[in-house]
Amino acid sequence: MKLRTIALTIHRSIGILLGLVLLVIGLTGSALVFSREINSLLNPQLMQVVPQGERLSPEAVLNTVHSAFSDMELHSITLPRTSKEVYMVALKSPKDEWIDVSLNPYTGAILGSQQWGHTLMSFILYIHMYMLMGEQVGYKFVGVCGLLLLILVVSGLVIWPGWRNRIRGFRIRWKAPAPFLTYDFHKVVGFLAAAFLLVIASTGAAMVFRSEFESATYWLTHTPLPRSPVSTLVAGQSPLQVAQILHRADTTLREGKNTVVMLPHEANGVFEVYKKLPQDIDLYGLSKVYIDQYSGKVLQVDNALKAPLAAQLNNLLLYLHNGAYGGLGMRCLYVLIGLVPSALLITGIFMWRNRRNRAKFDKPFRQGRRQEAEGRR
Repeated sequence: MKLRTIALTIHRSIGILLGLVLLVIGLTGSALVFSREINSLLNPQLMQVVPQGERLSPEAVLNTVHSAFSDMELHSITLPRTSKEVYMVALKSPKDEWIDVSLNPYTGAILGSQQWGHTLMSFILYIHMYMLMGEQVGYKFVGVCGLLLLILVVSGLVIWPGWRNRIRGFRIRWKAPAPFLTYDFHKVVGFLAAAFLLVIASTGAAMVFRSEFESATYWLTHTPLPRSPVSTLVAGQSPLQVAQILHRADTTLREGKNTVVMLPHEANGVFEVYKKLPQDIDLYGLSKVYIDQYSGKVLQVDNALKAPLAAQLNNLLLYLHNGAYGGLGMRCLYVLIGLVPSALLITGIFMWRNRRNRAKFDKPFRQGRRQEAEGRR
């Protein structure tokens, strides 16, 4: 009973302090489950074209973007996965602003651009990740909220009445007065969503504190941390073209399809080519090939399907967090799970008010009974 009392106090305290914050994080998280689809629906002119023949080379596309945005740094290029998809080039400004530029893969025409934080879905993502508190403070704050959500869920499981009586734990008294119905709804919904909330909270916190989580997982699995490959500097030699890099990547992990090329930004930087293997759950794949930007030598291959356990755990964080690991059905379920904090906050507020009102009227009642007893004596 002492443990249950402590858990109840913790549960109420965190719920009161962070209920509204968790509501916002949950609602924005639900919207982000289908962020790609929503963005494509809102901006179809930037996502699809009519096939017209042969595609332009990635180099030609990068040259077009560099000419149009000469004051920005080329960061990466996303390759079309189908004949109707576009090239997408990511740019970074000196002020750390990010822009995605869409180009017709057949004509090279710039179809438009989207700036981070200036589109509906990126703004929702900004709220979800930073709570409008800035990238430094807000990101850590959301990570701490994830840890507190873990405690909130665990404390809720401790006080769940179903451990003593299963029927009582899952019973909803639909015809009972509002206070009882509210309590039943709160306990049942909270318990049914607990496992998913634990996964979402833990993976969210792990992504915020990724360096600490990565170090811990590699240490626990007795796996050495991977080293970042670097290119060997060659005096007077320019970096290879993207087409050459893709050709080299094609000979590595042949069963995978090239999807994204991360461009080198330092003199000793490397090309990172993302590969989508048939078994990958991500649209663009989780495997990578690191290639020397001067010689074209393959420096490292990260096959996500054969990676050490620690690497696989780190690779899966995002997909466990947004439900992508289970297909369309799981993603739809995650949308509903994102609404759970709202339901628990509303029912929790009603339960708190009912408790305060009961205490308000119980106190004079108890005093009256005590005075009556004393008068009899």
